Amino acid sequence: MLRIFYSFLIFWVVSFSSLAHEYHVSVNGNNSSDGTKNSPFKTILHAAEQAMPGDVIIVHEGIYREYIDPPRGGVSDEKRIVYKAAANENVIIKGSEVIKDWKRFKGDVWK
Repeated sequence: MLRIFYSFLIFWVVSFSSLAHEYHVSVNGNNSSDGTKNSPFKTILHAAEQAMPGDVIIVHEGIYREYIDPPRGGVSDEKRIVYKAAANENVIIKGSEVIKDWKRFKGDVWK
């Protein structure tokens, strides 16, 4: 009986620990949230910092102006961290910043 209990316990622990998480990112999200579809993160980098091999990061529509340097990528072809745009949503990732204080310097030159 004890052997059956330990076998079940080991099976349960292995099964639970191998479950992949799905994180969501939205320009209207908050990095203090839990990253679910209803409570998404704000930045892709924050999601990348949470993700472990086997997880999926779904990025929702919007323009993301951020530098992304994931700390992990995965451990094999079967256990990667996958980044993808949400179905039928337009996602743009830019490293540039929006500059609003342009002033004409000379002719067609702005600063």
